[in-house]
Amino acid sequence: MQKRIIVTLVVACLLQTAFAQDKELLIIGTMHEVPSIVSHSYRPLLQYAKRYGPEAIFTEDIRPDDTLSLRNFTPRFMHLADSLLRVNTIDEERFQNLRGKKLSDMDSSDFAFLADAYLQRRDRANYAYYDYLKTYGTAGAKKPLRKENGDLIFPLAVSMRITELLPVDDHQAEPEYQRAWDNAMRATEGTEDERILLKLLKNDTRSSIWPSLWGRLGNHTNKPATLKRFYKINSCRYVTEPNEYSQAVQQLWDGRNLRIATNIAEQVKDHSYRKSILIIGAGHVISVKEMLQQVYPELHVVLMYDAE
Repeated sequence: MQKRIIVTLVVACLLQTAFAQDKELLIIGTMHEVPSIVSHSYRPLLQYAKRYGPEAIFTEDIRPDDTLSLRNFTPRFMHLADSLLRVNTIDEERFQNLRGKKLSDMDSSDFAFLADAYLQRRDRANYAYYDYLKTYGTAGAKKPLRKENGDLIFPLAVSMRITELLPVDDHQAEPEYQRAWDNAMRATEGTEDERILLKLLKNDTRSSIWPSLWGRLGNHTNKPATLKRFYKINSCRYVTEPNEYSQAVQQLWDGRNLRIATNIAEQVKDHSYRKSILIIGAGHVISVKEMLQQVYPELHVVLMYDAE
């Protein structure tokens, strides 16, 4: 009997490991708000993401229960959510009923109800999603909103029949990061490191001109060289003579991406979907991938140009 129990446990562990290794996450980097001249830069990314066919979409939004990050990064949103909650009570039965429905079975009043419900829950990702659907319907906006995350995420979610987005961002150390960044910039004024930074920024501008003209800026953003350049800038890894400020920037940047990776790992483990996608600012991509390898090595993480 004992031998049978041990064999059963071993088989269960092997199956769990195999199941975990089957799970895959595609990370796509974005530029957030873009100028009108490149407002269609999201289109090739959207086509690529649709071909990938994710079952779940992780977004660069703060989790509703992370009140510290909400206070640090979106205090106005938090105030709006709490103000609405004080004067309005959510119809929980209707909320749960709509969460189980297909988008095609809902109308604009349902979208409006869900937008308010998610707002009261401090869920910025799904509030924005259903506010978009309330405004534009499932056909989507006729013109890009120039917010690359939304222009990419919302049509993708509709196309994949996804009714709830999964926020994973973290801004718990936002004030500390901003102070460290400002101090690091002041510390490098007039030094070789400042010239290196300016060269990186100039290279980024120059290399993006042709892709922008040909409508391929989204693809260019996800090229390995572009992702590496953003990674070095955002974490001060371009600095040749590190000081306490540049080191603080690096630690805080890595810490934020570690917490994002942990949020992703927890949700992937808790759900049955095999293919998911993370849409996040391009500067995060390399770091989040590295952190996922630490916290969830069984997860297969891929980038757009990994096959090259």
